[in-house]
Amino acid sequence: MICPDCAPSALGRINPELLMRKQSTQGQESSMQRAVALWREYLLPYKGTLVWAVIGGMVAAVASGFGVPVILQEMFPVIFDGKPLPPWAERVLLWYVEPENLPWVTVWATAAMLPLVVVVKGVSSFINVYLLSKIGLGVLETLRLKVYRKYQDLSLAFHDRQQKGDLLSRLMQDTQFLQGGLVQIANDLIIQPLTLLAALGFLIYRASVSQQFLILLANMLLVGVCVIPIRYIGKKMLARARVVQSSQGDLSSTLQENFSSQRDIRAFELEQQQIGLFRSRIHRYIQASISAVRWQSLLTPLIEFVSAIAMGATLFVGNMNGMNMGDFAALATAMYLCYEPVKKLGAVHNKAETLNAGLERINHVLDAPDDVPEPENPKSPEEWKGEVEFSNVCFGYQADAPVMKNIDIRIPAGQVVALVGPSGAGKTTFINLLCRFYDVLSGSVKVDGIDVREMGKKDLLSHIALVSQFPVLFRGSVADNIRIGRPEASDAEVEEAGRMSAVDSFINETGEGYARMIGEMGEGLSGGQRQRVSLARAFLKNAPILVLDEATASLDMKSEELIQKEIEKLASGRTAFIIAHRFSTIRMADRILVLEKGSIIADGTHEELMVSSPLYRELYNKQQMVAEEEGGASC
Repeated sequence: MICPDCAPSALGRINPELLMRKQSTQGQESSMQRAVALWREYLLPYKGTLVWAVIGGMVAAVASGFGVPVILQEMFPVIFDGKPLPPWAERVLLWYVEPENLPWVTVWATAAMLPLVVVVKGVSSFINVYLLSKIGLGVLETLRLKVYRKYQDLSLAFHDRQQKGDLLSRLMQDTQFLQGGLVQIANDLIIQPLTLLAALGFLIYRASVSQQFLILLANMLLVGVCVIPIRYIGKKMLARARVVQSSQGDLSSTLQENFSSQRDIRAFELEQQQIGLFRSRIHRYIQASISAVRWQSLLTPLIEFVSAIAMGATLFVGNMNGMNMGDFAALATAMYLCYEPVKKLGAVHNKAETLNAGLERINHVLDAPDDVPEPENPKSPEEWKGEVEFSNVCFGYQADAPVMKNIDIRIPAGQVVALVGPSGAGKTTFINLLCRFYDVLSGSVKVDGIDVREMGKKDLLSHIALVSQFPVLFRGSVADNIRIGRPEASDAEVEEAGRMSAVDSFINETGEGYARMIGEMGEGLSGGQRQRVSLARAFLKNAPILVLDEATASLDMKSEELIQKEIEKLASGRTAFIIAHRFSTIRMADRILVLEKGSIIADGTHEELMVSSPLYRELYNKQQMVAEEEGGASC
C-alpha cells in the first residue's frame, strides 16, 4: 500500500521522458560539437597557454605540409638534374649573392634549409605537444575535483542506487580517458587541418604547373568521399565505446565488491564463484574492446584504398596526357600529403565518438539531480534546544514501497527516547530522516520548530552527534579520528573524550597513546575498539541532539557497563535517541517508542509498555532469555 501523498518524483529520480528528450537532442549534435561544448568550460582558464600551443601547431603544420615538399620537389632537381632555379627561389637568392656565386650558394642553401625546416618542425611540435599535455593534465585535475565534489554533494539516495566500483571507474578511468582524448583531439584538430590546407595548396600549385586540372578536381572529390567511411565508422565506434566504458565500470564494481568482502567470500567458500563472475565480466570487456578495435582498424585501410584509387587515376590520366616522371612524382607526393591528414582527422572523429561515451558517463554524475537540495534561504533556530517533531511523515527508499507511514510524534527538548522494534521496523530510517540523509515523501520533520528541509545541511548535522552501528574510521591517528567530532578541539579535550568512552583502556597497549596509527576503515582495531573511538567523537562533539544507533552493539557486556554511566551523563540535559537491542541500554530512556512495519504502535515508559504492548513485552522477554544464557546481568 502506497501513502496517498507519496509521489515517485519526490525521491528526485530522473524523469525518463525528460532523459529521452535530452538524449534525442544530444543525438542531433555532432560528436565534435558535444566535445567542444564540454571542454570549452575547462579550456578557458588555459587560453594563453592554448594560444602558444596553437602557434606551435601551425608552424609545425606549415613546415610539414609545405616546407619539406617544396624543398624536395623544387630544389633537389636543381642540384641533381641541373634544372634552373624556380623564379621565386632565384629572386630570393639574388638579394644576397652575386649571380656568378649562385650555383654553389644554391647547394649550400638547400643543404641548410632541409635540417632547418626539420628543426623548426620538431621544436614547434614539441611546444605544441608539451603545452597541450600540460593543459590536459590541468583539465584532468579540474574534472576529477568537480566529479569528486559532486559525489560529496549528492544524497545517500543517489549513492544507494549506484555501484561503488562504477562510481570509482567514472572518477578515475573515465576522466583519465577524457584527458587523453582531449590532448589527442586538440592536437590533431590544430595540426591536421592546417597540414591538409598546406598539402592542398601544394597540390594545386603542382597541378597548375603541370596543367593537370582534371587530376586536381578528381583528387579533391575523392578527399570528400573519405568523409563517408569516417562518419559511418564513427557511429559504430560510439555504440561500442559505450559498451566498453560500461563493462569497465562493471569490472571495477566486481573488484571493489570482492576486495571489501574477503572475509565472507572465504567463510562461504565463494572463491570459485567469484572467479567465474570476474571471468564473465572481463570477457565482456575484452569482447567489447575487440569489437571497437575492429571498427577502428577499418578506417585506415579504407582511406588508403581511396588514396590508391587516386594514385591509379593520376597515373592513368597522366600517361594519357603525356605526363613525365618528375611531374607524376610531384603530384603523387602532394596527394600523399593530402590523404595522410585526412586519415588522422578520421581517427580524430572516431576518438571524439569514443570520447562521448566517457562524457555520457561523467555527465550522468555531473547532471544528477540532488535528491536532498540545499534551501535557497536556509533558516536556523535562534537557540538550539533539540525539540524534534515528526508530522504525518511518509517515506520510502523506493517510492512504491514505503517504510514509514503517517508518523506523528513530538519529542520535547532534553528528553531521552529509545526506539524499539524488530529488524526492518523503521528505527534507523527514523534517524536518517532526522539527520536529513533523505527527504520525506510527505509530511515534515522539524527541529526546534523549523522544517529540516529549510535548514542548511551542514548546520543541522553540526548540532547532531551520531554514533552508528558500523562506525567508520579513517586512515590516521586515533586522535585524528576522535577529533572529527570537533576539529578545533585541544589534545586535552580529545583525551577526556577518550577517557569517557573507555578508549584509554586500550590506547596505551603499544605505548603510542593517541598518536597510534590505524589503517583504512579502522584496520588494526577490534570492532569494540572502533565503537569506542566512534563514541569518543560524540562525547567530544557535545551536540544538543545525540543519536546512538546500536552504539554499544560491538561491546561486550563488561565494556558496555564501563561506559554506560558516561553515556547517561552525556545524554543528560540534551535530546537523545537510542536504538539498541539490549534493553539494559534503553532502560535509561525517559520514553520508549515501539515501531513495527514503519508505524509507531506504542509509546510510553518501560513499566507502561510491559503492560500495554504485547510486542514490547515479547522483545523484552527474548532479550532477557539471551542475557541469562550469556550469563550477563539482568535486563
